[in-house]
Amino acid sequence: MVICLIAYTGAAVAVETAKTPKAAKAAKVAKTAKTAKAPKAPLLEKLSCRTGPNDEQARLIVEVVKGRPMEFAYYSRLGTRVCSIHGRRGDAYTKWGDEDAGKTAVMLLTGSAQLEYKPGIMKIKFSEVDRMQYCGMDGELNGSVEVSKGKSECGLDGVFN
Repeated sequence: MVICLIAYTGAAVAVETAKTPKAAKAAKVAKTAKTAKAPKAPLLEKLSCRTGPNDEQARLIVEVVKGRPMEFAYYSRLGTRVCSIHGRRGDAYTKWGDEDAGKTAVMLLTGSAQLEYKPGIMKIKFSEVDRMQYCGMDGELNGSVEVSKGKSECGLDGVFN
C-alpha cells in the first residue's frame, strides 16, 4: 500500500511538472500581449502626398531620419499663383529646433512652421508665413498640411485661405 501511494504521488508530481512549462509559457505570452509598445520610427521614412486638381492643389514631401524630420517641401497652386516652401536641416534659410517628443520648430525667412511627427504621420502647421516671400502674393499663410503613410491625398486645413 505504501509503495502504491509513493508511485501515485510521484506520478502526480511528474504530471504537474509537465504542465508547469506550458502554463509559464501561456502566462508569458499573455504578459507580452498586455504590454503594447508605441510604433518604432524607421531609420529612414519618406512621406509624400498630393491633393486636388492641377489648378488648385497642394503637395507635401517629408524626409525623416531616425524619428527626426530632416527636410520638407511644400508646394501649392491656386489658379496661376504658385507657392513653394522648402526647408532642410543645416541650410542657410531655416533654423531648426527640436522640442518635445516628435515636435520640431522651424523658423523660416518670414514666419514659422511647427512639425509634428509620429511614425507614418507628419503634420506641418504654418504660422504667419509671408506669402510675398514664398508665393509672390499678398497675405499670410496660416494653415496646416498632413501627410500619412499609405495615403496619396494630403489633409489640408486653411492653406488656401
